[in-house]
Amino acid sequence: MPALASIAKNSVANLTRMGTSWLLALFLPPLLVRVLDKPVYATWVLILQVGAYVGLIDASIQSVVGRFVARAEVLDDSRYMGRMLSSAAALMLFASLSAAILIVLGSWQLEHLFPNIPASISSDARQALLIVGLSLVFSLPFSTLAGTFFGLQKNEVNALAGSLGKIVGAVGAAWAAYHHQRLYIMAAWIALGNFLQAAAYLWAWSLLKMKGVLRWANVDKAAVKEFVTFCYAVVATQIGSILITGIDLPIVAAFDFHSAAYYAVAATVSNMLIVPQGAIVGTLIPIASGMSAIQDPIRMGEAVLRTTRYATALLCILALPLLLGIQSFLTLWVGPDYARHALLSAVILIVAQFVRLTLMPYASIGFAAGQQHQMLITLLGEGVANVVFSLIGVHLVGGVGVAWGTLLGAFVSVVLHFIISMPRTNAMQFSRKFLITDGIMRPVLCCLPSAALIGVLMGQEMHLATKCVLIFGAELSAILILYKVNFNLRERKELTDLLIRAVCRRSKRAKAVA
Repeated sequence: MPALASIAKNSVANLTRMGTSWLLALFLPPLLVRVLDKPVYATWVLILQVGAYVGLIDASIQSVVGRFVARAEVLDDSRYMGRMLSSAAALMLFASLSAAILIVLGSWQLEHLFPNIPASISSDARQALLIVGLSLVFSLPFSTLAGTFFGLQKNEVNALAGSLGKIVGAVGAAWAAYHHQRLYIMAAWIALGNFLQAAAYLWAWSLLKMKGVLRWANVDKAAVKEFVTFCYAVVATQIGSILITGIDLPIVAAFDFHSAAYYAVAATVSNMLIVPQGAIVGTLIPIASGMSAIQDPIRMGEAVLRTTRYATALLCILALPLLLGIQSFLTLWVGPDYARHALLSAVILIVAQFVRLTLMPYASIGFAAGQQHQMLITLLGEGVANVVFSLIGVHLVGGVGVAWGTLLGAFVSVVLHFIISMPRTNAMQFSRKFLITDGIMRPVLCCLPSAALIGVLMGQEMHLATKCVLIFGAELSAILILYKVNFNLRERKELTDLLIRAVCRRSKRAKAVA
């Protein structure tokens, strides 16, 4: 119960931070697709995608730092924490310089990498990429501070800093686009948001009363070696992630630029599944890191089975309304033209993300246990498969072929995890058969009746309000079936108690404010 309550608390903080991105992703495209023409919108999203590669490194470093901080907390070893944090900060300074060189080279060669970008905006695109990329590089060393808050389970700090930066950047970029400003002006607003996020981390660190932890004197070869040894697999994992999802839009832009804007919209919709799932499942890492210090494979295996069942149930709840209402949502959101061209890619990408995310708890707990090396072949294998299938698909059927490639890559990932990774991750002992039947198939089967029934009804012509009522009914019935069938009596009691405690706490706060 304490672990469940901790996960719930940190999930709220993560959802606040990542949910801000989610809401902004809902707010920006409808505006941008209406004030920017398709080539300009496609170029803008491509710039953000290329700049996001630095953001992936930042997220992975936060997770690594958080793991070491959580272990140091469990072991009550402040000296170890100081050595690891200082060494991580030194390495991040070096990494930021390396990333800056790559950003400059990418900006210089942008026209050669994507020759279909219109000549009228190519100069603006180069400047925008430079501004966005270098601002991300500047904020990279601050990932050490963010990782410390993550490891201490002070996710509210990361939520505040991340939300502040993203809101300022997104609103500013939207204002610039609405007033028909050039791409580099939009990029300047994104850069300002990144700078504010770094400043917020610095301010929160000053209140943490951890003076003396970050010092050059604490940097030593042993700590650097330990951090790099752990990190190289994480960086390789992120390279795999880039090959899985981060390279899709560049492939479409390089081989079918006409479809790039539509594919960007479809990818944004699929992220609506990734963001809340990642925000909640990501809270397992510091908890599992503390558990791994005790070295109990059976207990870790039980955690994998249970969290997979919980996480798959959450996936079903998120995916059900998204898939049932996708056509109407796209039409209202970005207009009938984008909806018509993006619909099939969006559905395929949502299913692909669903398949991949079913094993996210296993991957997160394995990462926390320090066994990401044993999963490396799977992640790189999925990345290579995704690129190969996507390149074949884009040549056969255009942009939608990249979505099919992503779906095939997701199935490759699941198969490789079961036949390669799981036999090698000895920090977790569990039945692979039970993981499939109880952790994944049970919650999926709980939602199939509602999805099938409403899916048939939604195929008929009906008013939008009627569709909304049907989707709500399907969601409610799925939740009730999951509650009754997917969770046992003890788990239902835990969930109910947690909900009651949350409601009571909120009620007390409301009375105190009044």
